[in-house]
Amino acid sequence: MKKILSMLLICVLSMSTAAPAFADSYVFSSGEDTLPGFGKPTKYDSFITTDPLSDNIRKNKDAAHLPPPYFYGGGDIPTAPSSLYHDNIPGNTGGNASIPGQQSIIGNAHPYVKVNTEPLYYAGGTIGTLYIGKTKKTIKVYEGEQLDNLKKGAGHFSMTSAWDGNAGLCGHNRGANAYFSFVKDLKTGDRVTYTTLYGSRTYEVFSKEQIGEYDYSKLGWSAENILTLVTCIENTPELRWAAQLKEVR
Repeated sequence: MKKILSMLLICVLSMSTAAPAFADSYVFSSGEDTLPGFGKPTKYDSFITTDPLSDNIRKNKDAAHLPPPYFYGGGDIPTAPSSLYHDNIPGNTGGNASIPGQQSIIGNAHPYVKVNTEPLYYAGGTIGTLYIGKTKKTIKVYEGEQLDNLKKGAGHFSMTSAWDGNAGLCGHNRGANAYFSFVKDLKTGDRVTYTTLYGSRTYEVFSKEQIGEYDYSKLGWSAENILTLVTCIENTPELRWAAQLKEVR
């Protein structure tokens, strides 16, 4: 009798250890009528939806909200002729100009009859010369604030007018190419003469202050003829000197 009971116990233990071998034959209720590899959604599942306001947003570095700092070397922030920085008259769409860079005004709401915003080039590739009365020096001006231009003289901010209105120029304050080192020493009343193919104008300093490297407010539209000169500040990379001069008539 003991032998029979022992044999039955061994059989029971053997069957219990062999059960996992047949587990792959089990069928779960959630898997019979669904596609292989997928389970049924339940009321607790959250469905994935797309947000049209956030999808496909550029995240590369050239999609930054802030413009690059002065002397970054881009030369095109922003350069569209329709920009208020570039075109001197609000609402002006350009048009029947008789010479390059000359645009007509729509209506009679502004005292100017013609507005010259586009640079005109000399044979040597410059767009003008800047004569500094305080230092008795002449500086060549090139189109664009690229670093290559600042090695040769001053650069014209292509986002600003080239002649009428607010013309912005920049240059280095230090080093072998420190053509704009005079800017930090300018005082109210000092004069500068800017000559282009459009003509020659003398400007007088009325403002000089330190601004942030991302502050472009000094380069905005102006109904008056203004020359804005921008340069770096020694040992303070996050700031710039900005001097503004009005035309002397």
